[in-house]
Order: sequence, then C-alpha cells, then structure tokens
Amino acid sequence: MDHLKVLKEKVVSLRAEIAQINELNEQYRRRKDNATVDQIAHGQRHERLQVIQKELGRLADLGRSVHTANQIRERDRIRLEQMRNAKAS
Repeated sequence: MDHLKVLKEKVVSLRAEIAQINELNEQYRRRKDNATVDQIAHGQRHERLQVIQKELGRLADLGRSVHTANQIRERDRIRLEQMRNAKAS
C-alpha cells in the first residue's frame, strides 16, 4: 500500500470539502434574512471546519513521525556501518 498516495488523496479530499463549505458560507453571508435552518447549517459547517483542521493537524503529525522514523533508520544504518568498519580495521 502506498501510504503517501493515500495521504495525498485524503488531503485533496479535505481541500475540496473546505472549498465547498467556504462557498456555502459565502452564500449564507450574502443573504439578508437567513432562516433558522440556514443558521443551523452554518453552525454545522463551522464545526466541520474545526474537525477538518484537527484532522489536518493529525496528518501533519503523522508526516513528521514518518520523517523521524526515517531519520532513526538512517542513523542506525550509519552506526551499524561504523561498527562494521571498526571491526574490519
């Protein structure tokens, strides 16, 4: 499974959802008299944007942890190589 591809697709999906929410919010702001249903929907969109923000934060953390794991692997590889070179000398 290509994890990077999955993450990219998730980000693209979230960006599309954000764009859609922004458009609906713009329509809401342009109207003069919003019904209660419209106000509730606006509040729900705001809550969804907050959830998306948290999700993007978790994805960013995941990206950092993957980067850190790669750094640890590289550090361990270098140490092992140094140990092998020391034994060979």
